[in-house]
Amino acid sequence: MSLSTPRVLPEHLHAFVPGPTHSGPNTVRILGTVTALRGEHATISCGSHGDVTLILNRDSHLQMGRVVDVVGKVAQVDGGLGIRVLGAADCGEPGQVDYKIYEQVVDVTHRVKEIFYQSNE
Repeated sequence: MSLSTPRVLPEHLHAFVPGPTHSGPNTVRILGTVTALRGEHATISCGSHGDVTLILNRDSHLQMGRVVDVVGKVAQVDGGLGIRVLGAADCGEPGQVDYKIYEQVVDVTHRVKEIFYQSNE
């Protein structure tokens, strides 16, 4: 069985919260620019969609101002939702990444979710 990691934006996190009524994946993939690094936490900005708090693992080596592609599990963070990082890849400077294309990929992922992941909806 392969790990399903649907691409998301911050507004999709609620659909992937683990719990007794959730039968779909809670591992997701998100793209954003690192805007803060604070010990075991980081914040990424996801364009006009807002920020997401990341809970870093010891193998996370994020750099301020760089775009990262994060794979992680949705988790409760300081009264909201965030992502516990399983892995992250540096994607370069923000000017090198076309975030509009990422937004379109996310849109298609959730419009035809049966192709990309199993949902309990």
